[in-house]
Amino acid sequence: MRVLALLSLLCAAQAAPAPCQVTQLLSAPVTYAAPDSARGQISVRVSCPGTGWYRVQFSTPAGPLLAPGGPVVLRGERGEVRGEVQGVPLNLRVQGSRAFDLPLVVPAGQWTVPGGTYQVLFAVTTEAVDGGRP
Repeated sequence: MRVLALLSLLCAAQAAPAPCQVTQLLSAPVTYAAPDSARGQISVRVSCPGTGWYRVQFSTPAGPLLAPGGPVVLRGERGEVRGEVQGVPLNLRVQGSRAFDLPLVVPAGQWTVPGGTYQVLFAVTTEAVDGGRP
């Protein structure tokens, strides 16, 4: 009986904490025409439970976005344009709640792409981080 109670306490102590919630993920569509560059912004708010630390990762279908930023593909009804997410911070740790505002730039001169409205495909994931402060 004591062994059973000890095992259940051990399992309860090792249970994974509740996951973080992405409480805001906003990326307004970008209107693009080849003669001019276009700008947008991706806004993310992450809220994590308790006092633990969590690591946030931003990614696109091409893979993770690391600091200070990286290339992205924006998709629209008429094709794809290439852009860049900028301002990805080195410190992607969260305790409690944190907002991220990432500038999005689509350079001029993509002449093979018709003008129109384009949207970036963007994902946010989190994982618990062992240890104290970042």
